[in-house]
Formats: sequence, structure tokens, C-alpha cells
Amino acid sequence: MVSSLMTSPTVSQACPATCPEAPVPHVASDAVTEEGQLSAAATISADYELDDVRNLPQDMGEYTSSLSGASLDPTCRTSLTTEFRKRYFSPWDNGVPVFDPAGMKSAIRAHLEKEWYGESRRMVPRASLEALRDNCDLERLPSLNRRAVVTAPTSMRILPTAKPFFKQSDSFPFDMLQQCGVKLNEPLRILHVSRDGVWVFAETSYASGWIEARDVAYLDEALARWWMGAEQVVVVKDFSPVRDMTGSFVRTAKIGTLLPLAREEDGFYEVYLAARDEQTGQAQDLLARVPKSVAQRHPLEFNGAAIALIGNQFIGTPYGWGELFEDRDCSAMVRDFFLPFGIWLPRGSYDQVHSGTTIPLSGKSAGEKARLLEEKGVPFLTLVYLKGHVMLYVGTVDGTPLVFHDLWGVSVKNAEGKDVKQVIGKAIVSTLAPGSELELSGGPLIAKVSKLRTVTDRCTPPPRRR
Repeated sequence: MVSSLMTSPTVSQACPATCPEAPVPHVASDAVTEEGQLSAAATISADYELDDVRNLPQDMGEYTSSLSGASLDPTCRTSLTTEFRKRYFSPWDNGVPVFDPAGMKSAIRAHLEKEWYGESRRMVPRASLEALRDNCDLERLPSLNRRAVVTAPTSMRILPTAKPFFKQSDSFPFDMLQQCGVKLNEPLRILHVSRDGVWVFAETSYASGWIEARDVAYLDEALARWWMGAEQVVVVKDFSPVRDMTGSFVRTAKIGTLLPLAREEDGFYEVYLAARDEQTGQAQDLLARVPKSVAQRHPLEFNGAAIALIGNQFIGTPYGWGELFEDRDCSAMVRDFFLPFGIWLPRGSYDQVHSGTTIPLSGKSAGEKARLLEEKGVPFLTLVYLKGHVMLYVGTVDGTPLVFHDLWGVSVKNAEGKDVKQVIGKAIVSTLAPGSELELSGGPLIAKVSKLRTVTDRCTPPPRRR
């Protein structure tokens, strides 16, 4: 197949004048190997930009320019939207928990038995862990089964604390209690309340964990049914301020936040936000307005313009483990990319690629993997997976597959010959060998790629462009 990128610049020529200037490490001539790699003797700046980032356009418009019209046929789009709504609203529609309570309790207990380092880089005292165990009140979980809704963007935690738990004293930012971020207006099912009443144990359609009680409100079946049947508007500009009808700021909404539509006016939508009645803890509808410049009717048409609109807002944004600091990790970015288009995905990279039909690649050479990706992959719809990491296939240029992903770093050899992590820490477009100009200690990513999955595998795939 010749991909939709056939008119794009070649990989070696791809950086136009608009590409950001990037610092290049100052190295001695003997620090460069005959293969053109930076050797272990090189001192690499912490802010070093990979050759892929400097040479490939970091602009989705460069990769979608040859896409014309919608890339999903109407039947497939309808099928995906129906599935999305069923999954998204499942915490309200199911009468029983989505996840197994026994598994939830087992995960909590496992974390309470481990040794952790805290924000001071010292060991978390056993007494603190026992206090958390008591606050979980696990013997009574699940003690509730109530519909609820998120009234403020929040975090879902494995234990009922905002304190970070690290595996090692220098493991920042990998807080092992951070499950994921949860968006404004997301449906929840509350299964339990901590002994002190500060936290609730909740589940979304894709994860379960502890959320601060102040960020949720209960709602009755009638309101839930109305909400599920309402037309939705989706936020398409990240961190958009949402204001009430008087113009007062209420909340900030990330890309993928869904808002029930009240009515449409010239230049804006009137929508509903979930607000918490502090006396009763019940949900109330708050009428608000969002400009059409930051929100559109859900789902968006899956076309080049919309792909670039969403994707470009992620490029260059910081990596955020478990959506810590309201940033995104690899699977959160992929999930949020598809959410405006009404394509539902689970939360973790493993679950995302294994929630459909996969194409196995383990044991194949890098050349065979590149060929299969070009033959079987659909630009912007195919996931590329290796253990612990997921990427979105962008297309193939001159036989080189390109991917869009939120990458923490690559493993390299330092001057002492030790394996260290060269932090990338942001969302980028790259080849499947980012950092190949460095002395990679773990080999290129493509050597570890094990599976592909096209997210429209439940539909007839769109025709590939030749």
C-alpha cells in the first residue's frame, strides 16, 4: 500500500521552517561513532531534542493533508457511536458493578502490603499504611450501589490519599497510587465511602478507585435517564473555561469532556454541568454556555481537519503518568484522541490493544513489522503496541512507519556505560526508532512492537488510499 502520506516530505527532508529549534548536544568529534551515533562518551543535554522531533513535522496537518472527506462510512460511524454511548454510560445503566469487587479489594490490599517512598523521598511509615487500611474499611466494600456524576475534574487513586507513593526515592513522577484522571460530567457508580467520609470508592466505564467525595454528586434514575438520552456536545479545545449564564467561571474542561446540550445559539451552545448540592450531596443541573470555538456536537466527523484539530493540541504537551498534574500518558492521550469522535477505548495500553482483534508481530524482523504496518495499518485508526506503551499509526513515508505517541523516554548508555533514561517527556510524532542517533541500550522501539489493532475492527474498515 502507498499511504495517505505519499505527498509528504521524506523523513530525511521533513523539517520545514516551522519546526521548533532544538538544542543539540555539544560533543567532541570522537564522541560520534562511525554509524553517526552519539557514543557513550557524549554528554547529552537533559533538554536534547531527538532527531525525529527536529526532522519530522510536529504538525498533524502535514499528515492529514491528503485525507479528503470522512474516513468512516456511515454504518461504521453509527455502530461506533452506539457502542461509545453504551460503554460511557455503563456506570448508570448497569445495576451491578462493572468491575469485580474481589479484584478491587485484592489490589488495594496488595498496595497496602508494599514498601513505598513518599514526597520527602523517605520511606512511608508503616503506621501511615495501617491508617489508610483502616480508612478503607475494606470489610464493608462494597457498601453502596449508587449512581453519581463528577462535578469537577479529579483524580482516581488506588488508596484514599492524595499523597504520592513511589517505588524508589528518586522515582518521581511515577506515583503508583495514581490510577487516572476523571473528567467533568463523567458518569460514576459509587460503591463505598471511606471511614472518614472524605473519599468515595467509585467506578467509571474504564477504571475503579478512590475519588474525593467533594468532587462527586449522587443522581437519581430519572436524571440519569434524561442525561443518557440527551444530545451531547464535546469539548475540542483543551482546558477550556466553562462559564455559567452570567459569565462567571465554573470549571475548566479538557478535550473529550461531554456536556448535555440544552439549545444551540449563534456562536455558542447552552449546556448542562453537574453541580453538587452541598447540603444533600445530590446532583443539580447548572446551565452554562460554551463557545463553538471550543466545543462541537458529538461525535465529530472523522476527517483530516478534525484529526489535526485534536491531535495538534496534544503534540508537545508534557507526559503525565496516570494523568498526574492533568497531563496525559500514552494510553490517556490515545483515549482522549478518539473520545471526540465517539470511539470508546479502555484506559490502559494493554486493554486498549486487546479489546479488539490484534495482529501479532512478535518474532518478526523490523522490516517485516514495517511492511505489515504499511499493509494492514490504517492511518490514525491503528494502534501500535509494545509492553507498557501504545502508539497511534500516522502513516508510512518512503517505507518508514511514523507514529504519534506520548513518550516518557528512551534507554541509552551513559559515559560510564550504564543504562540510563534519556527523558523525552512529551507527545511527539516519530519513527519507530526514536533516538536512533543515540547509543540506545534497549534497542529501537520497533524491535519490541508486538501487536497492532485497528480500532474500527468491529466495522468494515475504510478503503486504504493508494
